[in-house]
Amino acid sequence: MIDVSALRPDSTSAADFVLGVLAASSEAPFGTLGWPEINRLAARWLRPTGEGADTTRVGHALVLEMAAEGLVEAETTTAADGSEMVERVVHPRFFGVEAARRLAA
Repeated sequence: MIDVSALRPDSTSAADFVLGVLAASSEAPFGTLGWPEINRLAARWLRPTGEGADTTRVGHALVLEMAAEGLVEAETTTAADGSEMVERVVHPRFFGVEAARRLAA
């Protein structure tokens, strides 16, 4: 896993990225975002510094941290180089909607 602190993305852009992921996943069908959407948001908001830093890897590492904090659910996959990447993000609101449907039935 990438050490996000070592890459030092600008804190404002990292916060905007996190908010962007939350907003996009809450508005997406079934509350889910795929790998391409995460990459687009990372390219829009993140400007990592450091040798070998790229927006895709920093974005996926931040989403993994969001999942660890309980902000989203993340399904992961392994990239060709063995690093953990996010395949799909699910906004927690989706689980609340599903629970409400089950209770109403």
